[in-house]
Amino acid sequence: MRGAAAAGLALLALLGCASAVAQSQPGGRSSATIGDLNSHQVEVQRDTLASPSVAKAMENYRRFLELQNTDPRLRAEAMRRLGDLNLDAGEMQRMQEEVTATDLAGAEAIRLYTTLLKAYPDYPRNDQVLYQLARAYEVTGQADPALATLDQIVRRYPKAPELAEVQFRRGELLFSAKRYPEAEQAYAAVIARGPSSGFYQQGLYKHGWSLFKESRAEDGLASFGGVLDHELGTLGGGRGGVPLGGLKRADRELVEDTLRVMSITFSYDEGAASLEKYLQAHGERAYEYLLYQKLGDLYVDKQRYQDAATTYRAYVARDPYTDQAPNLANAAIEAYAKGGFSQLVLDGKHEFVEHYNFDSPFWKDRRRADYPRVVEELKVNLKDVATYFHASAQKSGRIEDYQEAARWYRSYLKSFPEDPDSAATNYLLAEALFSSHDYADAAAEYEHTAYGYPKNDKSATAAYAALVCYQKAEESLSGADKQAWHRRATDAGVKFAQTFPEHPDSAGVLTRADEEIFASGDHLRAISIAQSILARQPPVDNAKQRIAWTIIAQSHFDDGEYAAAEPAYVQARALAGGDQKTQADLTERLAATVYKEGAAKQQAGDANGAVADYLRVASVAPGSKIVPNAQYDAAAQLLTLKQWDHAISVLEDFRRQYPQSPLSADVTRKLAVAYSESNHPGEAAAEFERIAANPAEDHAVQREALMQSADLYAKAGNTGKSVTMLEKFVAANPSPLVDAEEARQRLADYAVSGGDTARRDYWYREIIKADAAAGAARTDRTHYLAARAQLALAEPARDAFRAVRLTAPLKKSLEVKRHALDAALDGYRLAADYQVAEVTTAATYEMAELYRTLAHDVLNSERPKSLKGDALDEYNSLLEEQVFPFEEQAIKVHELNAARAKDGVYDQWVKKSFEALAQLKPARYGKTEQVSDVVATLE
Repeated sequence: MRGAAAAGLALLALLGCASAVAQSQPGGRSSATIGDLNSHQVEVQRDTLASPSVAKAMENYRRFLELQNTDPRLRAEAMRRLGDLNLDAGEMQRMQEEVTATDLAGAEAIRLYTTLLKAYPDYPRNDQVLYQLARAYEVTGQADPALATLDQIVRRYPKAPELAEVQFRRGELLFSAKRYPEAEQAYAAVIARGPSSGFYQQGLYKHGWSLFKESRAEDGLASFGGVLDHELGTLGGGRGGVPLGGLKRADRELVEDTLRVMSITFSYDEGAASLEKYLQAHGERAYEYLLYQKLGDLYVDKQRYQDAATTYRAYVARDPYTDQAPNLANAAIEAYAKGGFSQLVLDGKHEFVEHYNFDSPFWKDRRRADYPRVVEELKVNLKDVATYFHASAQKSGRIEDYQEAARWYRSYLKSFPEDPDSAATNYLLAEALFSSHDYADAAAEYEHTAYGYPKNDKSATAAYAALVCYQKAEESLSGADKQAWHRRATDAGVKFAQTFPEHPDSAGVLTRADEEIFASGDHLRAISIAQSILARQPPVDNAKQRIAWTIIAQSHFDDGEYAAAEPAYVQARALAGGDQKTQADLTERLAATVYKEGAAKQQAGDANGAVADYLRVASVAPGSKIVPNAQYDAAAQLLTLKQWDHAISVLEDFRRQYPQSPLSADVTRKLAVAYSESNHPGEAAAEFERIAANPAEDHAVQREALMQSADLYAKAGNTGKSVTMLEKFVAANPSPLVDAEEARQRLADYAVSGGDTARRDYWYREIIKADAAAGAARTDRTHYLAARAQLALAEPARDAFRAVRLTAPLKKSLEVKRHALDAALDGYRLAADYQVAEVTTAATYEMAELYRTLAHDVLNSERPKSLKGDALDEYNSLLEEQVFPFEEQAIKVHELNAARAKDGVYDQWVKKSFEALAQLKPARYGKTEQVSDVVATLE
């Protein structure tokens, strides 16, 4: 009893110890299996002996089994435990000693398990015993008994909790035996147990491999996909899922191997196209990029570079904006590069920058700092794409290529503005724009290169190139746009010259810009820039200095600052050297400046100062075209100042120096005035005669000059010249009639004063004839003059009548007298017909006096010498009777004249008529106080 009790206590202790070992076995184990040994390395300390407690336990179990009449249940349990301990001990020994043959411990375990199964067929844990037996066969290299034992478990215990592991072990043994269809079924049974099984993932993996080995690789994709789903998640495309780097090493290796076999499978078929079909059938996954990546990598390994790039790009085409797409896009570029496909490399880079430039959707919710590799690749590819298109454009000359290069240069600069090479890149952008004829944008980019970056070796060149762009762009503009652009170009030139004074064309550009600024009317700025040109060190050449001085001078001139302009023009002219044309031009400008100084003084009321400046023009600018004008204006001012002699001197000098001047005619007029005002009528008359003789003068001026000349010649006592001028006046100016008649009258008067009766009567007749033919042009004055002329023309007939002496025989001489009377009366009647009061009264008086004279002359006529005494008295009485009608007629005509006094006409002729009537009818007209009554009775 004591021994049995001791053995029982020992067994309980051993059972407790053995149970600890059994925690790793089916029923109390983890999912570790014999197959796991193939994929795990166990570190073994070769000098380590088996644990004393395990050896002690095994010894206790053996002693217990040696006992007789023990509890069958306990014997079965002890036998199982001892078998397990032997199995484990054999495994340890085999690992330590690398024993491959059947080891003693394993054999002992097999013996114990088979004995147990035979001795205790109803042992409740025989399923575990069978499993351990199969395990013992397997570890001792007896695959077939191991598989048969596992098959027995499947048949006898279909609901055993360890069935998934059993089936997995079956699959492993069948797979190792290359019995792939049966292995596939075994793995399928594992998969059917569901993900809760610890062998689900491995089952999927080996199930796929079984199909692969059966040459049913495509059928195995679903199982391999299941592995990936299990490890990496089943989220759809885009972001999410479990990252590969986040897996444990074993799981990561499993996934990588799964990806590899799937890649091989796709490569056997249509590559990327097959992968696309697979995803369409099974749905998108977050890890799908790995499928494309591994397939592409496989192609790269096989040096199938185009297929690799196609695969990478296929993923990018599905969704270019996932986290992984840029890396695959870049992988495609690298694949092309490895294959030597330079054009495809460029195409890939082009596609990359299209997808991942910083304006693309990829960066909508991403920070650049989180994707440094994408940023770096974008930088490289942007530069490469831009450079490629630029180089292509230089070969092809196509504007489109230059525009494309410019597009990517812009993108690069926008994306990496702080890049050390930005200035050089910006210059290339400007060059591309220039070559594409986009001169406006090219100018802006050249200027940005020049002024937008720290000074660099392209700064001056770019700034100068911008000026060329401005010039090119302006050629296509017009109107206000052209003007505005030209102003911008000018400002650009100033900025260039001031920023890069060391540039060889800096001074030239600044000078040209200053000319443009002056032309725009910005005189203040033009002067400032011109002064800066003159201040340059070393000094600019003479030509540029001359231009600067000219701009200063002309700006002052245009602003009315003539005193400031004059010395600047002097400086400019001094720099003209032997350039005769420029000398002449500047001389003219200098002359105009001094002239304007005079004009300004004239306007300010300083006439003497104006005269001095006007006359100074000839000394500062001899030979200038404006000298005559200046001299002329000086004379005009002298006339205004009434400095007649000085004015005459200047005007005469003008005439001598410039006989062909268009101002000559006016000089003559001014001389005429000066001579007239200085009491030199003869000289004045000569000037007016010149005016009249000038065919270029207006006719009205000529006629006026003729009259003025006539008057002045008359005033100078030169009657002959005065008559000549009047005759020319009448000949050239028949109208206005009144002026011509006045001239004729004066000519008649000159004839009278000269005693030239013939010329006098000629001009009287001309007066009468012109008035008679004038029609509507006749005026009261011309009518009057004609009447006076007619009156005067009657005088010779009157005088002829008076001159006829009545001699005997009376009848004969009276007949002559009577004819003379009729002639005289006709003349006076014609004069009276004009009905000009003073002419009519004179004519009436003269006619009355003709009758009175006739009566007087008849009474006083020569008596016949033969008559004496009574015959003579009778003759005298008869004569008295004969003259009475004449006296009566004389009285009647005088009374008619006197009657005009009633109408308010009481001139000398009316008065004379009264006087005659007083003599003829003294009784009635002898008293002057009775005049009014007499007039009244004459009605």
